[in-house]
Amino acid sequence: MSFLPFVLSLLMILVLGSSFLFTSYRSTSLEKTVILAQNRSHLALISKQAEADFKKSEIKKPTADGKPTQTQEIKPEKEKKDKIPVYKDKRSKRSGRESSKFNLWPLLNDKNKTTSISLYKSAIKLIQILYQDADFYKKAKDPELARKILDEMIAKKKDDFTQLFPDNPLLSEIYYKMLKGSNTGYPPLREYFKIEKTDKAPIQWAYASTPVLQAILGEEATKRILAAEKSAWEANHRTKTLTKETLRTLLQTHSNPDFDIGQLETIFLFDRREKGAPHTYVDNRNKVTATR
Repeated sequence: MSFLPFVLSLLMILVLGSSFLFTSYRSTSLEKTVILAQNRSHLALISKQAEADFKKSEIKKPTADGKPTQTQEIKPEKEKKDKIPVYKDKRSKRSGRESSKFNLWPLLNDKNKTTSISLYKSAIKLIQILYQDADFYKKAKDPELARKILDEMIAKKKDDFTQLFPDNPLLSEIYYKMLKGSNTGYPPLREYFKIEKTDKAPIQWAYASTPVLQAILGEEATKRILAAEKSAWEANHRTKTLTKETLRTLLQTHSNPDFDIGQLETIFLFDRREKGAPHTYVDNRNKVTATR
């Protein structure tokens, strides 16, 4: 009779028994650790609450002569100075946010002739506002410089600024400097212009920057708009943007010969929704979706 099966069975029982005992011990130890941690936290919380209650009772403790006790003689807290809200004109900030930019897409496609004419004039004006004081711009001594550069850009009919370089070498050099910008002077072209394929109005009213408004509506109308928005903010210290109806009334009262009020909704998009950062990302390698 062979003892091998008996020995193997005995070893199997010992292994299983040891594994069970180890698992049971590990589980019990983990449970003990968690319970002890919970108890310590609970005791610490009770201690803190008791300490706070004791301090309160000491402060309120009366004395025989009516004078405050030592525990009552607590240094008064520093008076919190009320912060005075300060108005911040967000339109005048050069943030370079996509929603604040002048969209050149309708000009490059020329689908709506009437809108394109108005945008064409405004784009020329915006280029002048941004670069007229730059050395390279003044050095050209050409009053038609902005128009010539814009015409060259439109002729390319591309959707990327790096593909819109003028064929004229002199204009190309100036365009390069406009595209690059300077930290100490003029801004990069992309900070105020964009090329975004869309069927919507090219300018987002709520986020349009001051130079963009000046180029489209004129300097005087822009001043009145900024003053009206500041006045609306001062009522409850909340950011206020003029509604379409209020803007229309303002422009009718202070008309600008270079802007047709009938084109208000074809030039400006009055939808406040703005593109945000993506909330999901799908990794192409393993197709795992990450959400944040």
